[in-house]
Amino acid sequence: MAQIEKRGNKYRVRIFYKNEFGNKKSHSKSGFRSKSEAREYAKIAEANLKEIIKTDHNIILTEYVKEYIEKFIIPSYSASTIDSNYYALDKIKDYFDTKLLKNVTFSDYQLFIDTLIKHPYSTSTIKKCHGLMSKAMITAYRDGLIKQNFTEYVEMKYKEVNMPKEKKYLPLEDIKSFLEHVRNRSTIQYYLFRLIIETGLRVGEACALTYEDIDTENNTLNVTKSYDQKRKVLGPTKTGNNRIVHITQSLAKEINNLIQIQNAFKVVNEKVYNNKHNFIFVDELGNPIPRSTIHNTMVHITERMYGEGNHLSIHELRHTHASLLFQADVPLKAISSRLGHKDTNVTERVYTHLTDKYHEQALHDFENYIKDVF
Repeated sequence: MAQIEKRGNKYRVRIFYKNEFGNKKSHSKSGFRSKSEAREYAKIAEANLKEIIKTDHNIILTEYVKEYIEKFIIPSYSASTIDSNYYALDKIKDYFDTKLLKNVTFSDYQLFIDTLIKHPYSTSTIKKCHGLMSKAMITAYRDGLIKQNFTEYVEMKYKEVNMPKEKKYLPLEDIKSFLEHVRNRSTIQYYLFRLIIETGLRVGEACALTYEDIDTENNTLNVTKSYDQKRKVLGPTKTGNNRIVHITQSLAKEINNLIQIQNAFKVVNEKVYNNKHNFIFVDELGNPIPRSTIHNTMVHITERMYGEGNHLSIHELRHTHASLLFQADVPLKAISSRLGHKDTNVTERVYTHLTDKYHEQALHDFENYIKDVF
Protein backbone atom coordinates (compact mmCIF):
# COMPACT_ATOMS: atom_id res chain seq x y z
CA MET A 1 0.00 0.00 0.00
CA ALA A 2 1.35 3.43 -1.00
CA GLN A 3 1.33 6.51 1.18
CA ILE A 4 1.86 9.98 -0.29
CA GLU A 5 2.82 12.91 1.91
CA LYS A 6 3.92 16.49 1.25
CA ARG A 7 7.30 17.57 2.58
CA GLY A 8 7.86 21.27 1.96
CA ASN A 9 7.27 21.93 -1.73
CA LYS A 10 7.83 18.32 -2.74
CA TYR A 11 6.01 15.01 -2.30
CA ARG A 12 7.25 11.70 -0.92
CA VAL A 13 5.97 8.22 -1.71
CA ARG A 14 6.23 5.40 0.85
CA ILE A 15 5.28 1.86 -0.10
CA PHE A 16 4.82 -0.73 2.64
CA TYR A 17 5.37 -4.40 1.91
CA LYS A 18 6.52 -7.69 3.41
CA ASN A 19 9.86 -9.13 2.40
CA GLU A 20 10.52 -12.76 1.47
CA PHE A 21 10.57 -13.69 5.17
CA GLY A 22 7.21 -12.03 5.90
CA ASN A 23 8.72 -9.06 7.77
CA LYS A 24 7.24 -5.59 7.31
CA LYS A 25 9.43 -3.22 5.26
CA SER A 26 9.00 0.10 3.47
CA HIS A 27 10.38 1.70 0.32
CA SER A 28 10.37 5.47 -0.10
CA LYS A 29 11.24 8.02 -2.75
CA SER A 30 11.09 11.81 -2.47
CA GLY A 31 11.34 14.85 -4.74
CA PHE A 32 8.12 14.68 -6.72
CA ARG A 33 6.95 18.12 -7.86
CA SER A 34 3.24 17.30 -7.75
CA LYS A 35 0.88 14.87 -6.08
CA SER A 36 -0.17 13.45 -9.44
CA GLU A 37 3.47 12.74 -10.29
CA ALA A 38 3.86 10.97 -6.94
CA ARG A 39 0.67 8.95 -7.59
CA GLU A 40 1.97 7.88 -10.99
CA TYR A 41 5.24 6.67 -9.46
CA ALA A 42 3.35 4.84 -6.71
CA LYS A 43 1.16 3.10 -9.29
CA ILE A 44 4.16 1.89 -11.28
CA ALA A 45 6.13 0.96 -8.16
CA GLU A 46 3.31 -1.13 -6.69
CA ALA A 47 2.98 -2.97 -10.00
CA ASN A 48 6.69 -3.78 -9.78
CA LEU A 49 6.78 -4.53 -6.07
CA LYS A 50 8.91 -7.65 -6.55
CA GLU A 51 11.65 -5.55 -8.10
CA ILE A 52 11.47 -3.11 -5.18
CA ILE A 53 11.92 -5.98 -2.75
CA LYS A 54 14.95 -7.17 -4.68
CA THR A 55 16.55 -3.71 -4.56
CA ASP A 56 16.21 -3.28 -0.79
CA HIS A 57 19.78 -2.07 -0.28
CA ASN A 58 19.60 -1.81 3.49
CA ILE A 59 19.61 -5.50 4.37
CA ILE A 60 22.25 -6.32 6.97
CA LEU A 61 23.93 -9.63 6.17
CA THR A 62 23.58 -11.13 9.65
CA GLU A 63 19.93 -10.04 9.91
CA TYR A 64 19.24 -11.83 6.64
CA VAL A 65 20.96 -15.01 7.88
CA LYS A 66 19.00 -14.79 11.15
CA GLU A 67 15.74 -14.52 9.21
CA TYR A 68 16.81 -17.49 7.09
CA ILE A 69 17.22 -19.59 10.26
CA GLU A 70 13.80 -18.50 11.52
CA LYS A 71 12.04 -19.34 8.26
CA PHE A 72 13.84 -22.44 7.00
CA ILE A 73 15.68 -24.07 9.92
CA ILE A 74 13.44 -23.67 12.98
CA PRO A 75 10.25 -25.19 11.46
CA SER A 76 11.99 -28.27 10.05
CA TYR A 77 14.92 -29.28 12.24
CA SER A 78 15.69 -30.53 15.74
CA ALA A 79 16.62 -28.27 18.66
CA SER A 80 20.27 -29.33 18.50
CA THR A 81 20.48 -28.38 14.80
CA ILE A 82 18.82 -25.04 15.54
CA ASP A 83 21.31 -24.40 18.35
CA SER A 84 24.27 -25.24 16.10
CA ASN A 85 22.98 -22.80 13.46
CA TYR A 86 22.64 -20.02 16.03
CA TYR A 87 26.16 -20.85 17.24
CA ALA A 88 27.39 -20.45 13.65
CA LEU A 89 25.45 -17.17 13.37
CA ASP A 90 27.30 -15.82 16.42
CA LYS A 91 30.63 -16.42 14.63
CA ILE A 92 29.29 -14.73 11.50
CA LYS A 93 28.15 -11.73 13.57
CA ASP A 94 31.54 -11.47 15.26
CA TYR A 95 33.18 -10.99 11.88
CA PHE A 96 30.68 -9.18 9.65
CA ASP A 97 28.96 -7.10 12.36
CA THR A 98 26.55 -4.70 10.55
CA LYS A 99 27.94 -5.08 7.03
CA LEU A 100 25.25 -4.84 4.35
CA LEU A 101 24.43 -7.93 2.31
CA LYS A 102 25.00 -6.07 -0.97
CA ASN A 103 28.52 -5.04 0.05
CA VAL A 104 29.94 -8.50 0.76
CA THR A 105 32.44 -9.66 -1.89
CA PHE A 106 34.11 -12.96 -2.72
CA SER A 107 37.30 -11.63 -1.10
CA ASP A 108 35.41 -10.63 2.06
CA TYR A 109 33.99 -14.10 2.44
CA GLN A 110 37.30 -15.84 1.72
CA LEU A 111 38.93 -13.69 4.41
CA PHE A 112 36.14 -14.66 6.83
CA ILE A 113 36.82 -18.37 6.27
CA ASP A 114 40.59 -17.84 6.52
CA THR A 115 40.08 -16.00 9.82
CA LEU A 116 38.07 -18.90 11.24
CA ILE A 117 40.82 -21.30 10.20
CA LYS A 118 43.59 -19.23 11.75
CA HIS A 119 41.69 -18.64 15.02
CA PRO A 120 41.71 -21.72 15.04
CA TYR A 121 38.18 -23.04 15.17
CA SER A 122 37.52 -26.74 14.63
CA THR A 123 36.78 -28.06 11.16
CA SER A 124 33.25 -28.81 12.38
CA THR A 125 32.64 -25.18 13.39
CA ILE A 126 34.00 -23.86 10.09
CA LYS A 127 31.78 -26.26 8.16
CA LYS A 128 28.75 -25.16 10.20
CA CYS A 129 29.43 -21.49 9.44
CA HIS A 130 30.05 -22.11 5.75
CA GLY A 131 27.06 -24.43 5.46
CA LEU A 132 24.70 -21.86 6.96
CA MET A 133 26.09 -18.99 4.87
CA SER A 134 26.05 -21.06 1.70
CA LYS A 135 22.39 -22.08 2.08
CA ALA A 136 21.29 -18.57 3.04
CA MET A 137 23.13 -16.99 0.10
CA ILE A 138 21.64 -19.48 -2.36
CA THR A 139 18.24 -18.20 -1.22
CA ALA A 140 19.39 -14.58 -1.43
CA TYR A 141 20.67 -15.14 -4.98
CA ARG A 142 17.46 -16.83 -6.10
CA ASP A 143 15.48 -13.93 -4.67
CA GLY A 144 17.62 -11.46 -6.60
CA LEU A 145 19.05 -9.83 -3.48
CA ILE A 146 22.66 -10.44 -4.55
CA LYS A 147 24.13 -10.58 -8.05
CA GLN A 148 26.48 -13.47 -7.29
CA ASN A 149 26.68 -16.10 -4.57
CA PHE A 150 29.95 -15.06 -2.92
CA THR A 151 30.19 -18.33 -0.95
CA GLU A 152 30.38 -20.49 -4.06
CA TYR A 153 34.11 -20.55 -4.84
CA VAL A 154 35.63 -20.25 -1.38
CA GLU A 155 38.79 -22.26 -0.67
CA MET A 156 38.55 -24.34 2.49
CA LYS A 157 42.16 -24.67 3.64
CA TYR A 158 41.59 -27.37 6.23
CA LYS A 159 45.27 -28.31 6.31
CA GLU A 160 45.75 -25.35 8.64
CA VAL A 161 43.14 -26.67 11.06
CA ASN A 162 43.98 -29.12 13.83
CA MET A 163 42.75 -32.58 12.91
CA PRO A 164 39.65 -33.57 14.88
CA LYS A 165 40.29 -35.85 17.81
CA GLU A 166 39.06 -39.41 17.82
CA LYS A 167 35.65 -39.88 19.38
CA LYS A 168 35.90 -40.70 23.07
CA TYR A 169 33.99 -43.64 24.48
CA LEU A 170 33.94 -46.06 27.40
CA PRO A 171 36.23 -49.05 26.89
CA LEU A 172 34.39 -52.37 26.96
CA GLU A 173 36.11 -53.42 30.18
CA ASP A 174 34.96 -50.25 32.01
CA ILE A 175 31.25 -50.34 31.15
CA LYS A 176 30.15 -52.60 34.01
CA SER A 177 32.07 -50.57 36.61
CA PHE A 178 30.71 -47.31 35.17
CA LEU A 179 27.11 -48.49 35.39
CA GLU A 180 27.56 -49.70 38.96
CA HIS A 181 28.83 -46.25 39.97
CA VAL A 182 25.80 -44.67 38.27
CA ARG A 183 23.38 -47.08 39.96
CA ASN A 184 24.81 -46.14 43.38
CA ARG A 185 24.15 -42.48 42.56
CA SER A 186 20.76 -42.74 40.79
CA THR A 187 18.68 -45.80 39.91
CA ILE A 188 16.72 -44.03 37.15
CA GLN A 189 19.87 -42.68 35.51
CA TYR A 190 21.38 -46.17 35.63
CA TYR A 191 18.55 -47.43 33.41
CA LEU A 192 18.87 -44.40 31.11
CA PHE A 193 22.63 -44.73 30.71
CA ARG A 194 22.44 -48.48 30.18
CA LEU A 195 19.80 -48.05 27.47
CA ILE A 196 21.95 -45.49 25.62
CA ILE A 197 25.03 -47.73 25.81
CA GLU A 198 23.04 -50.72 24.50
CA THR A 199 21.06 -48.90 21.79
CA GLY A 200 23.08 -45.84 20.75
CA LEU A 201 20.04 -43.57 21.10
CA ARG A 202 20.73 -39.86 21.39
CA VAL A 203 19.96 -38.63 24.90
CA GLY A 204 16.97 -36.62 23.61
CA GLU A 205 15.58 -39.70 21.87
CA ALA A 206 16.00 -41.81 25.01
CA CYS A 207 14.36 -39.20 27.24
CA ALA A 208 11.42 -38.99 24.80
CA LEU A 209 10.58 -42.70 25.06
CA THR A 210 7.09 -43.35 26.38
CA TYR A 211 5.46 -46.55 27.58
CA GLU A 212 3.80 -46.87 24.16
CA ASP A 213 7.24 -46.92 22.50
CA ILE A 214 8.39 -49.97 24.45
CA ASP A 215 7.63 -53.48 23.21
CA THR A 216 9.28 -55.90 25.63
CA GLU A 217 7.56 -58.89 24.03
CA ASN A 218 9.22 -58.31 20.65
CA ASN A 219 12.21 -56.54 22.23
CA THR A 220 11.97 -53.30 20.24
CA LEU A 221 11.94 -49.55 20.82
CA ASN A 222 9.95 -47.21 18.57
CA VAL A 223 12.11 -44.09 18.13
CA THR A 224 9.96 -41.29 16.70
CA LYS A 225 10.79 -38.12 18.64
CA SER A 226 13.30 -36.26 20.77
CA TYR A 227 12.88 -34.35 24.03
CA ASP A 228 14.73 -31.05 24.29
CA GLN A 229 15.70 -30.92 27.95
CA LYS A 230 16.75 -27.27 27.65
CA ARG A 231 13.51 -25.95 26.12
CA LYS A 232 11.34 -28.70 27.63
CA VAL A 233 9.61 -29.43 24.32
CA LEU A 234 9.14 -32.49 22.11
CA GLY A 235 10.38 -32.47 18.54
CA PRO A 236 11.45 -34.80 15.73
CA THR A 237 14.60 -36.91 15.86
CA LYS A 238 17.75 -35.16 14.67
CA THR A 239 17.52 -36.51 11.12
CA GLY A 240 13.72 -36.67 11.10
CA ASN A 241 13.90 -40.41 10.41
CA ASN A 242 11.82 -42.67 12.65
CA ARG A 243 13.26 -46.11 13.33
CA ILE A 244 12.68 -49.38 15.16
CA VAL A 245 15.62 -50.34 17.38
CA HIS A 246 15.93 -53.96 18.47
CA ILE A 247 17.15 -54.59 22.01
CA THR A 248 18.62 -57.55 23.88
CA GLN A 249 16.55 -59.77 26.14
CA SER A 250 18.69 -58.54 29.03
CA LEU A 251 17.87 -54.88 28.32
CA ALA A 252 14.17 -55.71 27.88
CA LYS A 253 14.23 -57.26 31.35
CA GLU A 254 15.87 -54.15 32.80
CA ILE A 255 13.23 -51.92 31.17
CA ASN A 256 10.50 -54.06 32.74
CA ASN A 257 12.19 -53.53 36.11
CA LEU A 258 12.19 -49.77 35.48
CA ILE A 259 8.49 -49.82 34.56
CA GLN A 260 7.69 -51.57 37.85
CA ILE A 261 9.64 -48.92 39.76
CA GLN A 262 7.81 -46.11 37.92
CA ASN A 263 4.43 -47.73 38.55
CA ALA A 264 5.23 -47.78 42.26
CA PHE A 265 6.13 -44.07 42.14
CA LYS A 266 2.79 -43.34 40.45
CA VAL A 267 0.92 -45.00 43.30
CA VAL A 268 2.94 -43.43 46.13
CA ASN A 269 2.88 -39.94 44.58
CA GLU A 270 -0.52 -40.18 42.90
CA LYS A 271 -1.70 -36.67 43.85
CA VAL A 272 1.39 -34.85 42.58
CA TYR A 273 2.65 -37.20 39.86
CA ASN A 274 3.27 -35.54 36.47
CA ASN A 275 1.61 -37.59 33.71
CA LYS A 276 1.98 -34.97 30.97
CA HIS A 277 4.17 -36.95 28.56
CA ASN A 278 4.09 -40.50 29.95
CA PHE A 279 7.90 -40.72 29.67
CA ILE A 280 9.64 -43.74 31.20
CA PHE A 281 12.78 -41.83 32.21
CA VAL A 282 11.42 -39.50 34.89
CA ASP A 283 12.02 -38.92 38.60
CA GLU A 284 9.77 -40.17 41.40
CA LEU A 285 7.32 -37.30 40.74
CA GLY A 286 7.10 -37.96 37.01
CA ASN A 287 9.28 -35.00 36.00
CA PRO A 288 11.81 -35.37 33.16
CA ILE A 289 15.40 -35.64 34.34
CA PRO A 290 17.11 -32.22 33.91
CA ARG A 291 19.98 -32.05 31.44
CA SER A 292 22.19 -30.55 34.15
CA THR A 293 21.58 -33.58 36.39
CA ILE A 294 22.61 -35.99 33.63
CA HIS A 295 25.69 -33.88 32.83
CA ASN A 296 26.74 -33.70 36.48
CA THR A 297 26.42 -37.46 36.87
CA MET A 298 28.57 -38.10 33.79
CA VAL A 299 31.26 -35.68 34.99
CA HIS A 300 31.24 -37.01 38.56
CA ILE A 301 31.46 -40.70 37.63
CA THR A 302 33.93 -40.49 34.74
CA GLU A 303 36.28 -38.12 36.59
CA ARG A 304 36.15 -40.54 39.50
CA MET A 305 37.22 -43.30 37.11
CA TYR A 306 39.73 -41.43 34.92
CA GLY A 307 40.85 -38.45 36.97
CA GLU A 308 39.94 -34.77 37.17
CA GLY A 309 39.40 -33.15 33.78
CA ASN A 310 39.05 -36.51 31.99
CA HIS A 311 35.28 -36.73 31.94
CA LEU A 312 32.98 -37.99 29.21
CA SER A 313 29.74 -36.44 27.99
CA ILE A 314 26.42 -38.26 27.81
CA HIS A 315 26.70 -38.23 23.99
CA GLU A 316 29.87 -40.26 24.27
CA LEU A 317 27.80 -43.17 25.56
CA ARG A 318 26.32 -43.18 22.04
CA HIS A 319 29.88 -43.35 20.68
CA THR A 320 30.46 -46.23 23.10
CA HIS A 321 27.60 -48.14 21.48
CA ALA A 322 29.01 -47.43 18.01
CA SER A 323 32.42 -48.73 19.06
CA LEU A 324 30.82 -51.93 20.38
CA LEU A 325 29.03 -52.46 17.06
CA PHE A 326 32.26 -52.06 15.10
CA GLN A 327 34.11 -54.39 17.49
CA ALA A 328 31.34 -56.96 16.99
CA ASP A 329 31.83 -56.74 13.17
CA VAL A 330 28.27 -55.55 12.59
CA PRO A 331 27.87 -54.47 8.90
CA LEU A 332 28.29 -50.74 8.29
CA LYS A 333 24.80 -50.34 6.82
CA ALA A 334 23.23 -51.93 9.91
CA ILE A 335 25.27 -49.66 12.19
CA SER A 336 24.18 -46.58 10.24
CA SER A 337 20.52 -47.61 10.41
CA ARG A 338 20.67 -48.40 14.13
CA LEU A 339 22.27 -45.04 14.95
CA GLY A 340 19.67 -43.17 12.91
CA HIS A 341 22.18 -41.70 10.47
CA LYS A 342 20.97 -40.38 7.14
CA ASP A 343 23.26 -42.78 5.27
CA THR A 344 26.50 -44.74 5.65
CA ASN A 345 28.54 -41.73 4.51
CA VAL A 346 27.58 -39.95 7.73
CA THR A 347 28.62 -42.99 9.78
CA GLU A 348 31.97 -43.20 8.02
CA ARG A 349 32.60 -39.48 8.49
CA VAL A 350 31.68 -39.43 12.18
CA TYR A 351 33.54 -42.61 13.07
CA THR A 352 36.51 -42.38 10.69
CA HIS A 353 38.95 -43.93 13.16
CA LEU A 354 36.63 -46.91 13.63
CA THR A 355 35.63 -47.35 9.98
CA ASP A 356 39.29 -47.33 8.90
CA LYS A 357 39.89 -50.34 11.17
CA TYR A 358 36.64 -51.88 9.85
CA HIS A 359 37.84 -51.61 6.23
CA GLU A 360 41.31 -52.90 7.14
CA GLN A 361 39.76 -55.96 8.79
CA ALA A 362 37.46 -56.50 5.80
CA LEU A 363 40.47 -56.47 3.45
CA HIS A 364 42.37 -58.86 5.74
CA ASP A 365 39.40 -61.27 5.78
CA PHE A 366 39.09 -61.02 1.99
CA GLU A 367 42.79 -61.78 1.49
CA ASN A 368 42.53 -64.85 3.70
CA TYR A 369 39.45 -66.00 1.79
CA ILE A 370 41.07 -65.83 -1.67
CA LYS A 371 44.69 -66.70 -0.79
CA ASP A 372 44.40 -70.17 -2.32
CA VAL A 373 42.62 -68.99 -5.46
CA PHE A 374 45.52 -67.25 -7.19
